[in-house]
Amino acid sequence: MASNQKFNKHAVYNQLKHVSRELKYPKNIDIDKNRSHLNYSLAPERNMTEFEYLKKRLDEIYIHSDRQDINYMSGWIITKPKELPDEYEEKFFKACYDFLSNRYGGDKNVISADVHKDESGEPHLHFCFVPVAQNIPNENMVKVINYLKENPDANNTKAAKELGISRKTVRRYRNCTDKDIKYEKLSAKDVINKADLQSFHQDLQKYLDKLRIPARVYTGITKARGGNMTVQQLKMQRNHLIEHGGNVDEIVKTIDNILNEFDNGII
Repeated sequence: MASNQKFNKHAVYNQLKHVSRELKYPKNIDIDKNRSHLNYSLAPERNMTEFEYLKKRLDEIYIHSDRQDINYMSGWIITKPKELPDEYEEKFFKACYDFLSNRYGGDKNVISADVHKDESGEPHLHFCFVPVAQNIPNENMVKVINYLKENPDANNTKAAKELGISRKTVRRYRNCTDKDIKYEKLSAKDVINKADLQSFHQDLQKYLDKLRIPARVYTGITKARGGNMTVQQLKMQRNHLIEHGGNVDEIVKTIDNILNEFDNGII
């Protein structure tokens, strides 16, 4: 089972501190610090902190505005299926990492990827990344930058006339450089869209099957709902299963594990 996360500007720092177990007073009281040494990271090794790398990557891409509600980072929590033999655990999480990295633009967009083994329930992977989509730079900005590289002494009037744009537009972009021409943009809306969410579990299952890893991630409630469920949907599904009985213990337990993540402030 996997669940998706999105983090605005204020949530990013605490999330990175949480997954690296650096929070002094974590909200999740279920963490057993005596087992935290068993946790491990699958992210690329870098000579900077995760937060520093996040800021570096954000500087490289176009960000439309600096609103507080913009999601600067996205993430997935993937829990090891209980029925998966322990000897497949590391291979399972490494496969999940590779799947996620390939799906969301490669290692350059990966901020952190920590496997937690110090909480109750099955081990799980926290995969955090920058949601990067293709960007088409402003055509007039590119025109002005390229023109002024060849004609650095041209005034706004001359540049506007030769480029067929207004002097106001020339003034707006006159101090821009090649660094401002960005072909990538921050957009959780474009990356984590409905199609992505609906196909996620099925695509991951196909990837695991190809590697012959006997893990079932596209089954039960994920297949029934066509992908992911909201917190409210999970709670409603859980209550329905309990009320109507049947052989549902494992599904209910899976839902409880995800809801615990929300209750503990992880998601």
